[in-house]
Amino acid sequence: MKQILVAVLALMFSGAGFAQDQKTPVSVGHTGKDEVGSLFVGAFNRQLSHSARYEPMKGLETGFRFYVSFVTLDPSDNSPEQGRRSVVSVVIEDMGRPNSLPVAEMWYHKVVVVKRQTVDETAKQLLEDMDARWCRTIRNATGGCPAEKFDPRAP
Repeated sequence: MKQILVAVLALMFSGAGFAQDQKTPVSVGHTGKDEVGSLFVGAFNRQLSHSARYEPMKGLETGFRFYVSFVTLDPSDNSPEQGRRSVVSVVIEDMGRPNSLPVAEMWYHKVVVVKRQTVDETAKQLLEDMDARWCRTIRNATGGCPAEKFDPRAP
């Protein structure tokens, strides 16, 4: 019995095994009726579908998964400026961590201004920012993780 347990632990810590090849399912929700916000959420979904680490959630998933919630609005109140940019609030929660109750835990919340001409690039950067924050969240340290793209402390 000890040998089986040691073998299982060795596989888990060596990085071998099927869990490393699985993509994390991601559910995306959007509240907002502004045009640029909708374009941005669409661009994020496209980036998600091409990701090596994530995949769009196909239905009622069990196990580890992320929930991304976007709230978008057009900050302009005059006609010439409307439809040029969106203010996007992004909240990400995880659910289904091993050895825990299935309770959502928020680990990401940022507000980003997205311009119409940069929706695709900003969506790509958001996915990279999400990776960087998740790295810091699971490692509980700043060392060894990529820098966040949308870090409010950055100059």
